[in-house]
Amino acid sequence: MGQARDQYLILSLPNSGTDWLCPILARQGGLRYYQKEFFNPICNPVHGTRLEAAFGCELASCYANIGLPWDRQVETLESLYRTTWAAEPYNFDKENFSPLKVAWYARHFRIVMLYRAASSVFPPSRLRVLAWYDAIYNALADHGHLVRQAADLTARAKRAHEVSWILMRQAAAALGIPVLDYDELCTADRDRVRQCLSVGWIADVVNTAGAAADILATRRHTVKT
Repeated sequence: MGQARDQYLILSLPNSGTDWLCPILARQGGLRYYQKEFFNPICNPVHGTRLEAAFGCELASCYANIGLPWDRQVETLESLYRTTWAAEPYNFDKENFSPLKVAWYARHFRIVMLYRAASSVFPPSRLRVLAWYDAIYNALADHGHLVRQAADLTARAKRAHEVSWILMRQAAAALGIPVLDYDELCTADRDRVRQCLSVGWIADVVNTAGAAADILATRRHTVKT
């Protein structure tokens, strides 16, 4: 299982709050955080060209990898892990474009997922979020994970979010991966937020009292009713 005991990962989808939550966890856990998404080719200027062989993002050169199941590219994934992540000093990462690679990440990382409901994700404050989800939608359709529908950009984005979370929750259930709820972190009181954080690797390595205080000090109530 690689270095899963001391390598940590938050898995989520775009516009789900990882840019807010992950620095808090890193600071309160003394973790060496990559800051963005290490395995996202567009976010990694050092290794991005090589990562395009197996990992996806909105780039036309690699978007299809988003929908490619991990077990069809194991050798490539393992080689990239050894020559990229394992060659760097980090021990904490977050990834938002990997709904089909959960089980592969579990070989090397202890995982917690961060879920944000579609009613909170959409409509996004940044239009490029829709482009990110459109890349996910087309990748999932290309690989047969959903039936491509003639719909507008927002409808495709919401469908990509829905199907991605079905796949990710199935993997989480099979692998015993805990799932945090972004909207609950944004609305619960301090004791409940700390309780929410007391799961998986977060409970083991993060000062949950400090993280809960940071969350309450910086969160924005974004739940739509």
